[in-house]
Amino acid sequence: MATLTEANCYYGLGKALIQYESAVLKMEDDIAKGEKDWEKLLVGLEESRVLLESVWNTVNLLNIVTDKLDMDRFTTLSKRAERAFLSRYDSRTIFGFLQSDAVENVQGEDLTLLKRYQLEYKNQGFELEEKKYLELNGNWIKRLMEATRDYKFKINAATQRFRHVIRDPNIVREFPVDLLKAMSVDSHQPAKGPWSVTLHPYIYRKFMEYCPDRRVRWNAHTALVSRGSRDMDTYLNVAGQVKDIRQHKLDQAVTIGYSTFAEMAMATKMAGSVENVTNMIQSMVGRARTAQEIELAALQEFAETRGFEDSIREFDVEFFKRKQIRSLYGIEEEAVRDYFPLPHVLKNVFGLMEEHYGLVFKLVDQSPDQKWVEELSVYQVEDKAGNIKGHCYLDPYIREDKGYQGGDDGWFIPLRSSSEVAGTKPLGCIVMALGTPGYGKPSLLSFNEVEELLRLFGKAVVHFAGTRKWAETSGRTGLEWDALNLVPDLMAHWLTVPHVLQALTCHWSTGEQLSDLQVENQIQANKHMAGYQICNELFKAAFDLSFFAEEYEKETYQSVADNLGLQYLVLSREREDAFPMYFEEMMAGNWSGGYYSHLWSKMLAADIFSAYWEAGWDDPKEIAKVSQKISSVLLASGSSKPMVQVFRELRGRDPNPEALMFSRGLSGSRSPKKRHHEAA
Repeated sequence: MATLTEANCYYGLGKALIQYESAVLKMEDDIAKGEKDWEKLLVGLEESRVLLESVWNTVNLLNIVTDKLDMDRFTTLSKRAERAFLSRYDSRTIFGFLQSDAVENVQGEDLTLLKRYQLEYKNQGFELEEKKYLELNGNWIKRLMEATRDYKFKINAATQRFRHVIRDPNIVREFPVDLLKAMSVDSHQPAKGPWSVTLHPYIYRKFMEYCPDRRVRWNAHTALVSRGSRDMDTYLNVAGQVKDIRQHKLDQAVTIGYSTFAEMAMATKMAGSVENVTNMIQSMVGRARTAQEIELAALQEFAETRGFEDSIREFDVEFFKRKQIRSLYGIEEEAVRDYFPLPHVLKNVFGLMEEHYGLVFKLVDQSPDQKWVEELSVYQVEDKAGNIKGHCYLDPYIREDKGYQGGDDGWFIPLRSSSEVAGTKPLGCIVMALGTPGYGKPSLLSFNEVEELLRLFGKAVVHFAGTRKWAETSGRTGLEWDALNLVPDLMAHWLTVPHVLQALTCHWSTGEQLSDLQVENQIQANKHMAGYQICNELFKAAFDLSFFAEEYEKETYQSVADNLGLQYLVLSREREDAFPMYFEEMMAGNWSGGYYSHLWSKMLAADIFSAYWEAGWDDPKEIAKVSQKISSVLLASGSSKPMVQVFRELRGRDPNPEALMFSRGLSGSRSPKKRHHEAA
């Protein structure tokens, strides 16, 4: 890895692209010659597909962990790789085979891939007559891509342009060191200043928690929520692009044969229909909004006891919430770090995965030329019988040449998928930006960083446990979007179990663990103002569905946002708030018509994890049975079966949000009711 150059990446990926596209052409040729066996056709494509995926993911990894790649060339590589991956869904010959009698008796994982191919070809417009096909691809999709490209450019420009310089050290006196480093002109002298406030997600979020100057908080918040508006900058106004994105997604969906784009989006989701998602949202909003009203009233009262003489507004919430948590629970994020040294946390996370999910992580030596940085660790992943499942890299520390999303937001890169057909074992990499060890101290983690570490290992668990026949049915590849984060969310639930959380703690100097009371307070602090948080997510999810499901001319999107705001939000949005102009995840990201997926996966995870509570933590045998079932039914399945089927095998019913509401402190019932929500 250390000896890889940009030229290696460029030409190596180019070679893999050519091999893959040649394999697609051979697949077409075999069909033309009369091949009727779907499995044989897939076998011919599998090895080159795994190779291309592996090379491409390695290039993506190097772009994150090093500064070796020139961004212009990397962008070119990205577009070229995307076209190559899509080539298997852009063939009249392959489409004709998928519609023929030859695929009538396909079963098992071959059938899973067949259905995915058929859906992709449908959504590419191959079922349409020639005139409609040209209208879809030459008109609507082209216009949609142009509108999306322009939208991204303007929002990115609006995001990058904001920078507020702080020179007064009194403002930053309580800021954590990692935030000061990210904001400081010289990261090696974080206390010196000046410090720049930007709209980088991590910097903005932590700044709003710690900044005592209300005017500066308002300034940063206004910059965030006015992006894309005409009032902020006429030239960066995205109203036209938002209108075009909504219209052309509808045009795309209707041309293909769906009634709305939201219906089209549901074709790749576990939920299956807008109605099922709406049912989930409606079943949660009542209790969450009631809790939100109580929470904000309590926050207002708390702020007033601290000399605050105004009404709480959106840009005040995170600042006073942090202080309220400290007052109620005695929890101070930076002080808690002393109890979460990375080596101890890793040891216990590995123990958790071995005990419950049968995966053993063993540290192995690697020669320097196999590493891109000295601090890199490499683990051999085995099952309990000693059979090798694959290998996992861990690159945990922040560096100048490394991508940065914040200390509590990292990446899991699936470098190579498992494939029985191609004979490959999984390879993956966890990348974080944690503080570096120094002065006799190990790297010390915040609670949120521990949670993110568990979530990333949750992604790794799926990658290494879900070893199937095909690369596209192994691990996370091919999972429904609203179940993609199910296992990461499930792993995060271990932090709600007092004895597990306590075992993760060990003061870096004294070896002391957090007391029972401190552990319980940390768990309660993590639930604090859950009603406010969930209502904000419900508002975005409901707006996303309305934006892409309602008739276009029936109601303007600004009116939809205003009406839904009254239903879901207690605090009025600021006058400068241009929502949904800056709602990039919905407009130009992967969550159009599917933003609800964040809550859906949390609902699934809480429901599944509630099986542990039902078993009782004082009964090790029953707990082991739950873990074994999760391993054999959920983790081992990869994406070889629909998640609806997997969930029903696990829980004997469809999911409902009751366990999620309890886990967030919004319900008094530990066990979900028997039947409350369909996910057909």
